[in-house]
Amino acid sequence: MISPRSEHDIEQQLAAWARIDDEAGRTAAIRRKAALAALGLEVRDYEFREKPNDWVHRDWMRPVRFVYRNIPKGLRMELKKRLAK
Repeated sequence: MISPRSEHDIEQQLAAWARIDDEAGRTAAIRRKAALAALGLEVRDYEFREKPNDWVHRDWMRPVRFVYRNIPKGLRMELKKRLAK
């Protein structure tokens, strides 16, 4: 049986993974900057654009989605057919 790790071991492992992740992020940023510079493009942050159907993911839709997902499948399919007309 594998004994549980101590809190100290877990913290050390998480810190090591954080260092590895930070190093990979810095390396990726340098490579991206070099690749864009080679193409003559400027480095910009990614901009998220709102898509036409993003209203589905708004907070006010959460209760509606919850109810829809939790009704029986047959009823859900019938509702879907009627709404698709």
